[in-house]
Amino acid sequence: MVDDAGAAESQLGKETPAHSLEQLPRLPLRPSQICIRPWWFPVQELRDPLVFYLEAWLADALFGPDQAIIPQMEWTSQALLTVDIVDSGNLVEITIVGRPRVQNRVKSMLLCLAWFHQEHPPQAEKMKHLEKNLKAQASDPHTPQDSVA
Repeated sequence: MVDDAGAAESQLGKETPAHSLEQLPRLPLRPSQICIRPWWFPVQELRDPLVFYLEAWLADALFGPDQAIIPQMEWTSQALLTVDIVDSGNLVEITIVGRPRVQNRVKSMLLCLAWFHQEHPPQAEKMKHLEKNLKAQASDPHTPQDSVA
């Protein structure tokens, strides 16, 4: 028993590769890009997808630039969504898989959101346009400048 204790003490100073790996902090793994059917989605609904196209900038506005909103949309709508870039980045192909009634509802919702984003450009674009107009007015010598006290 003394020999075992002495051997254990001599091993404490020496680190093996397995010990050094165990001491590394556990980092979360990045989610894989493999599309796996969720447990809640019925297999029979995979056979007839609904496909439509949108402009790429609208898809970025709807799903976020890194498509982070898609899992939330899938969970709440109970339909699977895939967004693939086509036509050299100008268009995206949106595929909706699910029951026909759900497919039509999700497509309708996405088209309504796309219409809203087309009609109401993002606030950042409005601000850039406003800045551009203000700079143009400030540089024009013929417009009277109001002094602000």
